[in-house]
Amino acid sequence: MATALYRAAGIVLAVVASAAANADIKIDCLKDAVNITWTIPLEFMPHATRFFLGRCIPTDFAVLPTGEHQVYFNYKYMDCQSRRRLKGKNVIYQNELTYRPKARPVPADFTYPVECHSHRDHNKWIPKFTRPGLGIAEGRGELVFHMALLNADLSGISQSNEVPLGSMLPIWAAVEQKSHQPMLLLMDECEAVATPDLQPGTQYYPLVGNQGCLLASKWGHSVFLPRYHSSALVLYLQTFKLAFSEEVYINCRLVAWDPARLSQDKKACNYVKETGSWELLDDVNNSHLCSCCDSPSCTSRHRRETGSGGVVQNVVLGPLRFVDPVLLLSLVAAAVLVDADMKLDCTPDAVTLVWTETRSQRDLSLLRLGSCPPTSISTREAVFSVEFGNCNFRRKVTKDELEYSNDLTYASSENTKATFSYPVACTFERTVDWHPPIYDPALLQTYGEGALVFSMELMNDDFSGPAPSRDFALGSLIPIKATVAQVSHQPLLLLLDDCVATPTPDLRSDSNVYPIISNHGCLMDSKVARSRFEPRLDSSELRMSVQAFRFALGTEVYIHCTLNAWDPNALDQSKKACHHVAGNGWEFLDDPSYNSLCGCCDTSCTSRKTRSTSGGIKYNAVLGPVKFVDKDA
Repeated sequence: MATALYRAAGIVLAVVASAAANADIKIDCLKDAVNITWTIPLEFMPHATRFFLGRCIPTDFAVLPTGEHQVYFNYKYMDCQSRRRLKGKNVIYQNELTYRPKARPVPADFTYPVECHSHRDHNKWIPKFTRPGLGIAEGRGELVFHMALLNADLSGISQSNEVPLGSMLPIWAAVEQKSHQPMLLLMDECEAVATPDLQPGTQYYPLVGNQGCLLASKWGHSVFLPRYHSSALVLYLQTFKLAFSEEVYINCRLVAWDPARLSQDKKACNYVKETGSWELLDDVNNSHLCSCCDSPSCTSRHRRETGSGGVVQNVVLGPLRFVDPVLLLSLVAAAVLVDADMKLDCTPDAVTLVWTETRSQRDLSLLRLGSCPPTSISTREAVFSVEFGNCNFRRKVTKDELEYSNDLTYASSENTKATFSYPVACTFERTVDWHPPIYDPALLQTYGEGALVFSMELMNDDFSGPAPSRDFALGSLIPIKATVAQVSHQPLLLLLDDCVATPTPDLRSDSNVYPIISNHGCLMDSKVARSRFEPRLDSSELRMSVQAFRFALGTEVYIHCTLNAWDPNALDQSKKACHHVAGNGWEFLDDPSYNSLCGCCDTSCTSRKTRSTSGGIKYNAVLGPVKFVDKDA
């Protein structure tokens, strides 16, 4: 006859009895584990190892004086694939004891349901992240989604909708799940738009895309912050200016999902510039789920079914106003100016700031312009004479202007935090031909705005115009020009991350391909042919001559390339343009003194250290059809 043991401390046992009369099963439910003793009748003795708890075999055996055997199961609930279900204040773990004289898939000869109840701590109990196979959670109940703007220290809801351009904007999203199984909140997609309603044809700025990839983390400093709870997510977004609107609405599709069933289409991924790779927020060890973030789409190939599924909700935050920091003087800073006077003298390469005290007796040595102390101090006056390349100045590039900005701060010796902060900015007209040096590492943080337009085309022999024909003789050079138009965006350097030739306009996994550029910018064809990069005329343009090769001779060929508009000041082994020069080895196109960046072209190119950068934008382009003709045939 089946019996049950009960243990105190809020643990309640429930055994659903349907066992055979000759079975003696004792179950002891603990807080996170279960101990089971199963006495086996004599007729089952030859098959003592064929008893299971879920998929787990017994942890121990014993022989009784009667000659019967006892088998013991001492496991944590999740070790044997227990099903987890929430009901009121309890967490319910369910499993089955089975006797299987024959291997699966033959059904068990004997099944005994087991159920343990444990008190649910609402403040502490949350499911573990991305631990597939540790249990199936079930539950029901209404879900309520929220999204709000937090204050600067993330301690509460912001009292203002105005945020300085370039600053960090904490966006909080959460899902209430009072009577529902605990679920993981994800941001499937987010865009910045000019209106609260997202209509077809609406202009937008993508923030999160590809089903959970924080795109803004790649070309800016935005990041998903570490979670404090599975039901909430904080997007720490770097503010920007929409070219098509003064007011901004953040439109997001939120998903409440089973934490144990993350996949390529259910995830939260940050781009880590230091490693040049995507990282899964909730479990770095499963960052392979983010490997599709740079591909056209993320789709789970082997997406398991889940009983709990997920709930999707569209949420809009706004209107928000991203305001030029020069216009946002805090009340504290405004009060400071009553007792002080500031004069600013801007030149194209440097600035002189003079701070004069009128009444107060501050220690002027504690003033800082960015990271720089005063260059000279008198009784009531502090002078800063610095170049824009120093003191952590920020450089903003727009269609018409170059703006260098910083903050003048003061902190008393007793208080390490700034007691006031005053924005400083110098603005100059941007000349038509201005762009940063192609490879000149600087200390400035450059950022900008505006859409980018990519193109790739076949050119004539001197690159002065389009190619007159798409037929090329075998062995001749094919002139190819790739460009990115960036009228109102910070100047970026155009790179070709990879290029392959195929006989089809669509690049499929089973396509027959001929590699031209690989390993993040290495022109591999230059090592076996006369292919080469041509000297640049502009940072936004890249030219190359590719030798026509014997690939699908007489048929049409398409050239597929990934174009990458990147920060010129942040090139490394994973962001470069390299070709092989006979007798000299691999050469860096934009500055031969940095040929070391090409040293990985024959191995594997991965960035070890990537400096802070505004990031880049990728675009997949297809050129063709091109036909290679054997003139001697």
